[in-house]
Amino acid sequence: DAVLELRDLQVSFGAGKHEVTVVHDVSLRVGRGEIVGVVGESGSGKTLTAMAATDLLPSGARRAASAWAFDGTDLLGADRNGRAAALGGKLGVVFQDPMSSLNPARRVGSQLSDTSRFWGKRTRAQAHDDAVDRLRRVRIAAPERRVDDYPHEFSGGMRQRAMIAMGLMATPQLIVADEPTTALDVTVQADVMTLLRELNEEQGTAVLLVSHNIALVAEICHRVVVMYAGRIVEELPAADLATGARHPYTRALLSAVPNPDPDVRMEPALVGEVADPGNLPPGCAFHPRCPECFAACRDRTPALTSTDDGRQLACHLFPGSPAT
Repeated sequence: DAVLELRDLQVSFGAGKHEVTVVHDVSLRVGRGEIVGVVGESGSGKTLTAMAATDLLPSGARRAASAWAFDGTDLLGADRNGRAAALGGKLGVVFQDPMSSLNPARRVGSQLSDTSRFWGKRTRAQAHDDAVDRLRRVRIAAPERRVDDYPHEFSGGMRQRAMIAMGLMATPQLIVADEPTTALDVTVQADVMTLLRELNEEQGTAVLLVSHNIALVAEICHRVVVMYAGRIVEELPAADLATGARHPYTRALLSAVPNPDPDVRMEPALVGEVADPGNLPPGCAFHPRCPECFAACRDRTPALTSTDDGRQLACHLFPGSPAT
């Protein structure tokens, strides 16, 4: 019973000989009440995957897929108005930078009220009350007063909470949070993650959390999808992430998490540069950086296949990963 399902997603830019595909054959499913994390370095395709799923791709991007559905509605054959009607009242999006996502010239409350007035058909007074309620729900003190503040009068953490409140103005089945803790200190990061977890547990809201912080994702998510160079390379339960990750890239991301013990000497976990989507190496895109690379990795791209324990893995090191 998926609230979001994508199959064989591809996202590309340009045309003809200048066309570059940046997301390759990605299949993603978020069940009702589930928190799914998508992790990877900058340039791995995780944000474009999320934007394709929410119909928010930038100008010039093209999406292709074999299936795309939200809350039981097929979006693949729908026009833009049909997709907006299906997504508008049931999808909340929390962007990476709330300062650039909130209009600095409008009061926070009026921006939140727009959603209630448009999708909920609420009056101006009712929408204002909804905005106060949502600000209170995300634990902003004195919401009756702060609802009339401008974004610059909010701290970074408060702006991020306001973005989450905006996503709650309707009755979302899914919240897509794209790097929601970027540029926030660790205390505020913890507050934002706690808030997302509470929304999930208390209201059953599904969450798709996009992040480069694998440690943060491991704490809150039920399932983790790891992307590199526009492809999913591993998918596994978050509870197994610390000790059960198999792909060398996933293990490298985990090794890159700082150790607070000053006596522990950390070795570089990831060497080299992220693969250029316009000039991918032959074979596995990660092989130039992989310490376990062997001949097959340089020649053949491993397909993402199901393992015996129900996970997904694309690596020649493990049986059951046929090459394409």
